[in-house]
Amino acid sequence: MRTCSRWTRPWLCWISLAVALLAGCRHGPPADGGIPAELATRLAAEPAACQAYRNHYVRAFHRHVAALSRHDEAAETGARQELERLRRELADQGLDADRCSRPRCIIEPLQGGKLDSWCGFRLPDRDGPNLYRWVAWPPPGGGARTEESP
Repeated sequence: MRTCSRWTRPWLCWISLAVALLAGCRHGPPADGGIPAELATRLAAEPAACQAYRNHYVRAFHRHVAALSRHDEAAETGARQELERLRRELADQGLDADRCSRPRCIIEPLQGGKLDSWCGFRLPDRDGPNLYRWVAWPPPGGGARTEESP
């Protein structure tokens, strides 16, 4: 395993730290396969445009990371422009992107300089042994990732 040194890209060290911090979270959906009631309630209270924004944001994030992994500057720029377009569409509807709950998206460095990513919500684990639990987004059955693999 590589360690952070002056020859390592600094952003890889920060990403590795984020992955290590999330390692203590319980992964996976609730036993019933849905999203937890507290998250469902929070998301349902938001304007309908937030649901579309959230899902498109996650897809654009995955495309952006896949483009970074392939060193494809054109695809990277396209994904970044897609994120900007999504924010503009919300603004046109009178909404600020910060009013919408957005999942945390993590970039994971892989061997050979490749990258992978995943998104989800980190919720307090009030009933379990962990500090947090991780709820993947989109939820299982909510649509597969469509970008190219790294």
